[in-house]
Amino acid sequence: MQIAGTLEGSSIAVEVAEAEAVGTLIRTAREQGGFMLGLSARPEPFLVYRINFTTERGFNFSCQVKVLQIFEKGGLITTAFQLEGWAQSKELELQRKLKEAVTTAGDGEGEGEVYGRAPIYRIKKLDLGEKMQLAMKADRNERKILCRDNSAQVLLSLLTNPRIQGSDVLQIVKSTHASSGVLQRVAQDRRWTSNSEIQSAIVRNPKTPTPIAIRLLEVVPTRELREMAKMGSMRENVRRAAFRVYTKRTSRRR
Repeated sequence: MQIAGTLEGSSIAVEVAEAEAVGTLIRTAREQGGFMLGLSARPEPFLVYRINFTTERGFNFSCQVKVLQIFEKGGLITTAFQLEGWAQSKELELQRKLKEAVTTAGDGEGEGEVYGRAPIYRIKKLDLGEKMQLAMKADRNERKILCRDNSAQVLLSLLTNPRIQGSDVLQIVKSTHASSGVLQRVAQDRRWTSNSEIQSAIVRNPKTPTPIAIRLLEVVPTRELREMAKMGSMRENVRRAAFRVYTKRTSRRR
């Protein structure tokens, strides 16, 4: 089972298609002593992270995992984890949430056409032009879906939406579908220049033009700079620039 996650600080966000995939992953981890997960960045060896699994239908489950081994090949980072602090209460919580997810899906299917009119199903039927038009006026639920669209044109249209929020923009800049143009547009928008989480995500995205990534290092939190300076997956010139800014900033405190 190929599952990938996004590493941010001490947390890992993983979105799966179905809740049962989480149940299968946890069972594998308990039976075999661990599990494999692809990551967007290199974690710290032997550290404990909080991993949060979600689905589009609202399933949400968190637990703690410990890094056992890291494999890097061709720019891909695969990490072996083991469950940390797993207890009976966690097992009961997981089973309860899996049961709720199955019940919710069943209720939706019983509604026939009503379930088919959910935003995700309606948006999937739109062509590119229609998605771009919707993106400029989309509500919160529609934006959540469109932020994951694989078209840079749709993402650019979303950025013109007057109701767009920081959480939407963060999801966009973390997307593998965000083009250099999309990332540059966000980096230059005054609404987001003070949001350190968005700026850090832009720097981490390998599609961000190098001059922009290096410039944004000045507003990245010191803790993030320290992580970036050690990340083997970062572009070498950006990683070195992060180290220089980190060293300069910390030397002032002495």
